[in-house]
Formats: sequence, structure tokens, C-alpha cells
Amino acid sequence: MSDTLTTPTPPPGRTADLLLVGLALGLGLAASVWAYQALAEEEQLHALKQAQAMAEPVRLEVELTLSRVVEASRSAGLLVSTHRPMRLAAFQHFARELSSSLPPRTLIEWQPQVTGPAQRRQVEREARAEGLVGFEIREPRPDGRGWQPAPEREHYVPVLYGWPAGQSPLGYNLAPDPVRMASKLAAAAQRRPVASNSFAVIHDDITGRRSWGFAITAPVFDPTPEGGTPALRGYLAAVVELPQLLGPAVERARQGGMALWALEGRDEQAPVRFTSLSSASGSTLPPSDRGPAHALQQRFGVDIAGQPWTLLLQPLPEFLDDSQRTRPLAGLLAGMAGTLLISATLWRALAERRRTALAHLQLAQERERLQHVIDGTQAATWEHNLFSGETHVNERWQTLLGYAVGEFQPGPGYDWKDDCHPEDLPRVREALRRHLRGDTPAFDVEYRHRRKPGDWRWIHSRGQVIRRDDQGRAQLIAGTMVDIADRKAAEARVLELNATLEARVVERGEALAEAMESLRESREALAQAQQRATLDALVTGVAHELSSPMSNALVCSESLRTEALQFQARIAQGNLRRTELDSFLQHSAEHAELISRNVRRAVDLIGDVRQVAADQVSAQRRSFDLSQMVGELIGSLSPTLRLQLHQVVLDIPEGIQMDSYPGPLGQVLINLVNNALLHAFEEGQPGEVRIQAEVAGELVQCRVSDNGRGMDQATLEQLFKPFFSTRLNAGGMGLGMLIVDRMVHKVLGGRMQVHSQPGAGTVFTLSLPRVAPPLKPEEPAPGL
Repeated sequence: MSDTLTTPTPPPGRTADLLLVGLALGLGLAASVWAYQALAEEEQLHALKQAQAMAEPVRLEVELTLSRVVEASRSAGLLVSTHRPMRLAAFQHFARELSSSLPPRTLIEWQPQVTGPAQRRQVEREARAEGLVGFEIREPRPDGRGWQPAPEREHYVPVLYGWPAGQSPLGYNLAPDPVRMASKLAAAAQRRPVASNSFAVIHDDITGRRSWGFAITAPVFDPTPEGGTPALRGYLAAVVELPQLLGPAVERARQGGMALWALEGRDEQAPVRFTSLSSASGSTLPPSDRGPAHALQQRFGVDIAGQPWTLLLQPLPEFLDDSQRTRPLAGLLAGMAGTLLISATLWRALAERRRTALAHLQLAQERERLQHVIDGTQAATWEHNLFSGETHVNERWQTLLGYAVGEFQPGPGYDWKDDCHPEDLPRVREALRRHLRGDTPAFDVEYRHRRKPGDWRWIHSRGQVIRRDDQGRAQLIAGTMVDIADRKAAEARVLELNATLEARVVERGEALAEAMESLRESREALAQAQQRATLDALVTGVAHELSSPMSNALVCSESLRTEALQFQARIAQGNLRRTELDSFLQHSAEHAELISRNVRRAVDLIGDVRQVAADQVSAQRRSFDLSQMVGELIGSLSPTLRLQLHQVVLDIPEGIQMDSYPGPLGQVLINLVNNALLHAFEEGQPGEVRIQAEVAGELVQCRVSDNGRGMDQATLEQLFKPFFSTRLNAGGMGLGMLIVDRMVHKVLGGRMQVHSQPGAGTVFTLSLPRVAPPLKPEEPAPGL
């Protein structure tokens, strides 16, 4: 049998499906975008045609109004030329008739040509005589806020008469105005009406609001004999304000949903002189230079008596047809939605196809795997139809029961009960009946089956109903048979062993008791050996530590004794000098000091050894505030600390109450601080030792840290061993950390941890209960 499974061809993967869906999605989106562009272009063309249709009546209205103004100006000029001289009554008469064919509020003015001061005064007198009270030829003041008499000039062109009455600026001398005079001179030269450039129209009230306008001027000549040169008498001007001229066109444009701008000239950058669109503050708004309104704008030129103007129309924002944008956008969204729906449907169909193919693949693999499992476990398989009685078995079933392959195949008349051991038949029947009824999830039984040679073979048969009818009755059942003869033989041997188990247990128990007794004796011997080793190490250490101070004291005492004998001999000789006496006294004091110092060191060593050896420390228990207690403790060390380069910093909040032993706790902190001051810092290097504390539940975390040189791992491993010190030659005895550790554990009931790295300082962390446990009865230390 092959160790590997033959994998059927896998179904198409997600990548191929994604590519197919992506292609459909891309084509659909491209079609949607194309449709959107086509609809947008169609809507744009339709809107453009509508804008053109709306703009055409406006253009015709403007051209018609302008032609009437020009023709009226031409007719007025001819009429005036027949009246010599022109008087006020005659002017008002024909001006009234003429105004009916002009835009509302058009100013009709008679502007005679006056030469020299004398003729000026004559004109002024005649005007006042006709009833124009206070008439004088005048000009605007430089600040534009009033009138002033015109200075003496060689030439004047004043406004002598005006219609409607009270509107024209009578007496206004136009000769200094280059804009007004340019059109007048052109009209005289061409002998036809000529329009001026635009200007701010001035009324009699010069301070009033002005609007942009222009003047169409017709020259008036005196009749002359045939062949003579006509003499220019003056000008008849129709002053037209753009709001009045374009009023009807603006109304027509507004009805068509358009805004109107009038630009002086044909340039793209021509100045805007009039617009029908204004902001909320009253300021005029320029035409849009982008967007839908700009795309639909209509621009056409008009000629006003020789002056080019441009009229520009754009749709008003409130009249823009939203359908121009919404219909293409709706088409785009509909296309995209349809594309997404089709793509989603396609993806679901492909996913379903992929799942179906995957299910078929998994089913084929499962069948192949199951066949391999059957072949690997040498399981026999069977299948029985409860209605037809047909039974199918595999080759392993035949060989298991002693048949050759193909020799036996149970037919419809086969009854399994004939091959079941009579003792096992009731149990097998009950197991099968309960499963067929649905009481158990599977048919699972062990029994003896008859083989072809006639012997019985223990087998484990397990099956399950795989098909039922509509009433729930079992139709088809299938399962496996496994040879368990070897297991049954092993179980028999286990039963046989279990029968003799009790006797073997008693025998093994006695042997175990003897072994435990031997182990106890070995442990006692080991403990005694450990105690002796500890005592030997302590005695050796104490002897080594005591040898130095006691040797020093002995040497000093011997030296002092020798000097005393010599001093006594000098006294006996009677020749003792004062200098010898002083030298003897000085040497005696020095030797005594050395002896005292070494003896005190030996006494301190013996006291430390006794403290290390004791399991308990005599201490008084009380309640105290940790911050206050440590502050008093460090305060008592202040005379010594002031001599150090280093500083001790307290960082303990008030209010941490403890019920413990302040004496041992103070000794622990003093030892840790002194240890840091002695060992942590290089000589001459200032450092800092910090004491901190915080509450952690029922514990107080107290930390003593320094920023000194730190310790390596080898030093940390030796730190709490007796007589270990990094400065034994400098006075250290190597017992301080052992005392601290014992006090923390034995007296204060806490634990201590140390963290250190070379160059990163050292941190001792004391985890102390806020309420210390009671002290146990004092016991002597082993071996002391």
C-alpha cells in the first residue's frame, strides 16, 4: 500500500474566479462610465440649445432698443437743425415727443458750442432770461462733491437744456471731459450719431448715486448756402443709463432663467459695466468662469452707434436644471449598481461551484483516506440491508474468518446469528436492537465469531445506521470488524496477574518499608554531616577573622612589654632623660590604642557571629509610621552622612502604618545603607542611595537602591554566604548581608530580592507584611 494519498484534481481556485469577476466588474464599470459620458454630453447639448433659445429673445430686445435710440438721436439732430435759434420751449416740446420712443429716464440734452468768455456770458444771460434761474456754465469740483463755476476757456460745450426737467446737470461744461468730447468730435466729423465710451452718468444732484451709461450724440449744423461749409452749432445728446436701457432685456432674461452682463468691448477681459446679478450685500457678481453656468453661457456682440459691446448671459443658479447632472449620475449609479449586482451574483455562482467542487474533492479524499485507514488497521467492513437481507463484506472480512479472497460472499439467506457464539448472542442482539431503535448512537459490541475452520475468534464489531425511511425505521447499517483476539488474551493474562496482586503488594510493601527506614537513617546522617560542615566552616571563618586582630594585639603587647623592661632598666641605672620618658609614654599610648582597637574588633566579630547563629533576634514589637521611623533613623546617622560625598534620599509617603519590629527593621536599613556607602561607589565618586516604600495590599514594598557600580552574577551568587565580602582587607567581615537576610525572613516575616548589573547600580527589594507574624520560641543555632 502506498504511504501517500492520490489527490484528485483540485477545483478552480479563488484567483481564477476573482479574475473573472474582476473582468466582469471592469467591463460593467467601463460601460457605466461610457453611458454616463454619453448621457452627460446629450444633456449638455440639450441644455446648450435651451440656453441659446433663451438668449435669442434677449439679444433681439437689446438690438431693437438700441436701434430705436440711434434713430431717435438722428431724428432729433435733424429736427434741432431746423430751429435757429433753439429755445427752451421748442426744445421741451420736441423732447417730450421724442422721449416716448426712448428707454425710460433717458436724458435728452441740448449742448451748444460756445466760444470765448463773451459768448459764454451771453448764453448765461439768455438762459436765465428764459427762466433757468441761476444758470451758469460750471464744472465739478475736484473732490466731486459739488459744482464750481467753469474757469475761463476758449471753448465751452455746456448742457443748456435737458429733459426730463430737473434731471440733467444744466450748465455742465463737457469740453474738459475727454470721454464725452471724443464721441462728439467723431459725430461732427462723420456727420452722424456716434456713441461715446461708458461713463458714470452725472445728474443735477452731483452727490447722488451714479450708474454706468453712454451718450449717443448727433451733431447739429447751421444751414449754409449751396456749396458752403456748414457751421457746427452744437450737439443733441441722448444720455442712456445702462439699467434703464437693459431693463426690458433683463426682465426677458430673468423669465428665461438667465442672468445678463454688459461688457464694454469685445475682449474676454472687457470690463463689466452692468449685471443683473448681485450679492446679498448689493455688490455685483462676476460671471462664472467654470461649472455648468459657464458651460451654458451665451455671448454675442452688439454695435451701439459705432461702439462695440458684448452681452453675456448665463443660467441663474436657481434655474439650472438639476436633471442635467442627476440623469447622467442616476444612469451611472444604476449601471454601477447593476454591475455590482451582476458581479455579486457571478461571484456567488462561482463560489457555489467552487464549494461543490471542493466538497466532491473532500469526499473523494475522505473515501481514499478511509480506505487507507481500513487497509492500515486491517479492519473488516460489512454492510447489511435490513429489508432485502443483502450483505456485502470486503476482502479483509473473508480472510479474518478463514476464507480465501472471493471464496465466500454472504447472500440474502445469510444469518449472522448462526456465526455468533451462543453465550454472546443475547448481548449482541440487545446492543443491535437498541441501536436500531435509536437509543444509542452506534452499535458497539465485542463477541466471538465462528471462523471457517470451526474455531471462535474474538472480534470488536462497530456499526451505525446510515439510512432510515420516513417513519424512522432503519434500512441500511454498515460497520467494521477488528480482530481483538490478542487483546483478549492479554486481558486474560492481566486477570491472572490481578489474582496474585495482593500477595505481591504485601511483599513489595515490606521491601519499601525497609528502604524507607534506610533512607531515614541516611538523611539523619546527612543532616549531622551538614551540621558538622557548617560548624567547621563557621569555626574556620571565625578563627581566620579573629587571628588578625588578636595577632596585632599580641604583637603590640609584646612590644610594649619590651619597651617597659628597657624603661625600667634605665630607671635603675639612674640616667633616665626627659626625652626618653616622653618617647616611652608616646609609644605606650600608641601600643595601647592599637591593642584596644584590635580587641574591640574581635569583640564585634564575636557579637556578629552570635547574632548570625541565633534563629531569632530579641526585639520589641509596636505600631509605627514607616516614614517617621525611617526619617528618625536616617536623622541619627546625619553626623556620619555629612562626612560622605554621597547623599541618602527618602521617598516614603506618610501614612504607611506597620505593626512590626522597628529595631530589626532599622538595623536592616542601616546595614543596607552602610553596605551601599562602603561598596557601591568608586573612591571619590559622589553617589545617591534612595529609600522608597509603597503599599501593595497587605504588604509594604520597601526598596533601597543606589546608582553605583553594581554587581556581576558571580558576586550576587555569593552575596548571602557567611564571611563573603568584596572588601575583606578594608575592614569588612562578610556577615552583614547574612544578618540582614536572617532578620528579614526570621523576624520581620518577609522576603528580600536583589537586582543588580555592572554599571547599573543595585536595588534591594524588601516585601514586608504590614502586620508582622509572631516570633517563634528562640532556639539555639545548630552547632553553637
